[in-house]
Amino acid sequence: MKRIAFAAAAVVAVATSASADLINGDLEDTTGWEFFGGQGIFQPAFFGGGNSIVAYGTFGGFPNFSGATQTLGWAGDYAEGDTINFGGQMYLEGNKVPYGTNRAVIQLNFWYGDGYAYGFSVVAGEVNANSITDTILDFELDYVLDAGAASATRISFDFTYVQDGFEDGVESGAVWGDNFYASIVPAPGAMALLGVAGLARGRRRD
Repeated sequence: MKRIAFAAAAVVAVATSASADLINGDLEDTTGWEFFGGQGIFQPAFFGGGNSIVAYGTFGGFPNFSGATQTLGWAGDYAEGDTINFGGQMYLEGNKVPYGTNRAVIQLNFWYGDGYAYGFSVVAGEVNANSITDTILDFELDYVLDAGAASATRISFDFTYVQDGFEDGVESGAVWGDNFYASIVPAPGAMALLGVAGLARGRRRD
């Protein structure tokens, strides 16, 4: 009887820490993505001719953000101690360098309340005016959720061009992005509980 009760508790613990993955990270089409601000999907030669997204600033200064976003998970899809492995590639053309402190980022955004109240961001990589041009830049980060991050209502993956400044008649800059990925990996303890639950079920069958 005690083994049965423990196994049930283990299953509940694992159920609150499900894995989730970014879809269509290579931008084969627009499935899964929401686009905002100035951006577009094209087939530049520097990413092998496949679809890629370009996010850019504007001469007028508005909008201040452009790019693409995708919800990675909602509360219940992740728990404290889980790891989010995420990243992607960015490319900066020599004639499209971000103006001033403008920049492009690959990041996670954490949202609270109804799932649309911004909390904070975790950046895997940034391209700015000092970045290497005409080269594919790879970015990756493993981020372990603490209690505050795990209490978020929603977590999104974002490729965003942030426009802090502009000058009339001056190119505000643009950055390409492609081959994005993100996975929510359950904490080792949750995986161990899953193994114990399976063992307990096996013993009951015996």
